[in-house]
Amino acid sequence: MRLISAHRGGDIVDGERAGDRYRRAIALGVDYVEFDVRRSTDGVCVICHDPDLTQQLHSEAMTLDELLEVTAGRVGLHLDLKEAGYEALVVDTVLEACPVEKLVITGADSVVRAVKERFPQVRAGLSLGEELTGAAPWVKARVRLGELFPRRRVAWSHADFVAVHRRLAQLNVLRYCESAGLPAWVWTVDEEPEIARFLADSRVTTLITDRPEVALRLRKG
Repeated sequence: MRLISAHRGGDIVDGERAGDRYRRAIALGVDYVEFDVRRSTDGVCVICHDPDLTQQLHSEAMTLDELLEVTAGRVGLHLDLKEAGYEALVVDTVLEACPVEKLVITGADSVVRAVKERFPQVRAGLSLGEELTGAAPWVKARVRLGELFPRRRVAWSHADFVAVHRRLAQLNVLRYCESAGLPAWVWTVDEEPEIARFLADSRVTTLITDRPEVALRLRKG
């Protein structure tokens, strides 16, 4: 059975607070809720997708401790670490409230390696599909090549799986994962035909989506 991770972010959307969105996702019956963790300048870990809003929304953003009060023990936690340097702080905090088998980390190469070296028992996945807007053409070509053929990056980071953008997944990455015996999570899949297609793909272990209600309906059907 394909697993489903509800991609909710932590920012306030249309006046709706993150806690309410997480509670609704849990009530739907998702396997994981996904959240982005960043650290403010005063050292508070907050749930925030947009780096430009970390400080602006500090007084309103959901903190990591608040999120754990809502989610821990009720659903799997898919923690997407957006920045390096405080992996141990975040993972230690989460493990105080969440059993290790309920926790999954995704992030860039250095983040995944840091997690695996300090917490080898925690599952960690290498994120593929970096945002490259404004990057030089040669940089884009180098990064995309490393994503399409990620063997060296997976080995260096000690990743347990890859979390790949849906467009890259359809090119070469799922083929690579199948040949390497590596689990593949695919993000962020929101169009119903794509949700159905990836749910039916045996190479995909987990689907990350902003529309968990659609994914759950299709999985049940």
